[in-house]
Amino acid sequence: MPQAAGPQTPERDGRTPPDLADYPVREYVAGMAAELAGMARWDGDEALAAVLEGAAQMARQAAPTSR
Repeated sequence: MPQAAGPQTPERDGRTPPDLADYPVREYVAGMAAELAGMARWDGDEALAAVLEGAAQMARQAAPTSR
């Protein structure tokens, strides 16, 4: 049975890394955090919902320029 070599890096497996400049990471995080906040609120956990809403708001702000 072949041994697992561990996680493959893009250089090792022939794939190119994603162009993150075109990938809306912050928009995705904002949307997901807002959805999770709604789920937490539905479950009666207002404290968790508030934290997740804060994360969603932070993700909607402009990204720091130190990338």
